[in-house]
Amino acid sequence: MSVRIRRSLRQVRKSVLSLDIAEPRTPAELTRSANNVVLLSRFYYVFLAYLVGTAHYPFGDAYSGGPPTAPLWPIRLVEQVVGTAWLRHELALMAVGLLFALGAAASPRIFVLRLGAFVHLMLHVAIRNSYGSINHGVHILLLVGFALLFLPGRRSDQRHERNNVRPCLAALWMAQSVILLSYTLSGVWKIWYGRLELFTSDALTRILLDRLLAEADEIPVLLPFVAQRDWLAQSMWWMTLYIEIFALLVVFRPHLHRPIGAVLMLFHITSDLLMNISFSLNIVMVGLFLLLSPLAPDRFSLSGTVRSLPIVGIPFRIMKRRQQSQQPRHADRVWLVYDGECLMCNNYAQYLRLRETVGEFVLVDARQGGPIVDEVRRLPHDLNDGMVVKIGDRFFVGHEALHVLALLSTDRGAFNKFNRLAFSSPLISRFTYPLMKAGRWVLLKLKGVERIR
Repeated sequence: MSVRIRRSLRQVRKSVLSLDIAEPRTPAELTRSANNVVLLSRFYYVFLAYLVGTAHYPFGDAYSGGPPTAPLWPIRLVEQVVGTAWLRHELALMAVGLLFALGAAASPRIFVLRLGAFVHLMLHVAIRNSYGSINHGVHILLLVGFALLFLPGRRSDQRHERNNVRPCLAALWMAQSVILLSYTLSGVWKIWYGRLELFTSDALTRILLDRLLAEADEIPVLLPFVAQRDWLAQSMWWMTLYIEIFALLVVFRPHLHRPIGAVLMLFHITSDLLMNISFSLNIVMVGLFLLLSPLAPDRFSLSGTVRSLPIVGIPFRIMKRRQQSQQPRHADRVWLVYDGECLMCNNYAQYLRLRETVGEFVLVDARQGGPIVDEVRRLPHDLNDGMVVKIGDRFFVGHEALHVLALLSTDRGAFNKFNRLAFSSPLISRFTYPLMKAGRWVLLKLKGVERIR
């Protein structure tokens, strides 16, 4: 049964979660990502120490109105052990929480320090929610603290340090999952609660008007502007639903970590200006574990981001797979036969740079002759009709050669980026190549050079 379950999970991962768009990472890159996870945990505990030290969540404010009326299980457990007097020692509680948070920030690999900071935070959350109502403002901070409990301990041996890479990344994935799961649950709740009203053209407008009545004394800055423009309100509403529903999938798509992180931070800032709903802790957590995600690509890729989008990226992924299927196999040597007297052809051949995996790139002037030129002459193709590319035993002529070179070219430099972007599509290269051939004919006429014999 366990083997069948693992096989089913593997199939789900390959079919749903794996997109084949994330570049494979070397062991050195994974080790660096794991070290960055530890660095992010330091920032988390520094931020936690700031909250404790500046009394942003003091126990005194939580019980100043009297003893808890509906104590949660952590409070009941502590009361059974030490009684109820512990709540009066606010200064001592703050000092203990500050020591654990600073200690975890200095040595995040020490489990006892992380556990102490988490227990202190959990007691604070429990006391705040022990008066008959639930405040979700600090839950995201608590859940991330729980995920960081799974960071591995410190190992001096290099071999053990490499083995800690996977636990570090697992702790990161857990932190990202609990953050993004809260948004997915919010989207599901909107659909379940709103039902068919979600599909009306004034869904967000009616919510804003209700909020306007509730916030009559302090009208948000953006509320009047957005409420008067249904198209803007509806666009924001549908974008919010789309991002929230599919938020959890972002964990498995590194290209989306930073873009979605930036969008979620902007979402919370806009919510504050639009409805006076502030989630400042969410902004910090999203910024740490998504915007600064160690698994995100070093360079932003618009194509990778678009292909990673749920549902929207499906046609772009299909197009990418089709291009990869058309790309020739790896060869140790690629031959380009061109007209050396053509200024345009000559510059194209000189500036073109292929990927390192291609191997040797050999330029052959068709006017100089040679074994490769003799092979081309035996083809049903006139060298005056366009360039020829030989890869292995295959020949590509004319617009096919232009398309193949675009697929094999690197993305370094303005010329190669333009070449890859413009001619990686076979349709564009088919319609563009006759214009280039006409330009070559004009240049040869102006120079007074005869055709290739």
